[in-house]
Amino acid sequence: MSERNHPSHRIQRKQVTRFSGLLIFGIVLALAAIHARAQGQASKSSSQIQAAPTGNNDAGKKIYESRRCVGCHQADAQGSATTGVPRIGPPPISLADFVKLVRNPVGTMPPISADAVSDAELAQVYAYLQSFPARPQEESTAAGNAANGALLFARDGCYECHGREGQGSRQTSAPRIGPPALPFAEFAKHVRHPRGSMPPYTAKVISDSEMADIFAFLESLPNPPPADSIPLLSQ
Repeated sequence: MSERNHPSHRIQRKQVTRFSGLLIFGIVLALAAIHARAQGQASKSSSQIQAAPTGNNDAGKKIYESRRCVGCHQADAQGSATTGVPRIGPPPISLADFVKLVRNPVGTMPPISADAVSDAELAQVYAYLQSFPARPQEESTAAGNAANGALLFARDGCYECHGREGQGSRQTSAPRIGPPALPFAEFAKHVRHPRGSMPPYTAKVISDSEMADIFAFLESLPNPPPADSIPLLSQ
């Protein structure tokens, strides 16, 4: 009998094979547990993200009042045409854009940091503002001619501060307005009664129909790509 086929060697080979099988089975179980845990965490995170925008109306109202948002935007969140403060109830933009505007506002509104009002609290405020009556249809849209609006945008010198694509400029401190983050009615209020260094544009300078064309042009512009999708900014 060869040494390789000796009974003791066969027993050892069986033991090695059994040990290898148990080892592989243990590795598979460990990988499955890690995968299940990761899936659970991802699902929990996704649920939290989906639930965040719903917020709580009562909690949102308290935050809205205690942080003095009511001082400028009014108790009914309708804003003021006199001071140029826009209507924000209900919000015409998504929660993500709402948070961005609060953190980096346009005009004379001071920026509100996450230390002052957290993202979770802003979600509560957003939910409260969503509880307000919907805007009348004529307030949220404008029937304009985008092609003519592009000509007017250049003719009236809007591009000199806001850029050819309405992208805004740090040099002029002009905010991005393409596409508009506000409905037409609020956009018109800002043009007629702007805040900051922008001069007012009366109906004698830009008529309501011309303003509708400019708004249509700005609406036709694409949204900017997310910052994390730009390789240079993600380095």
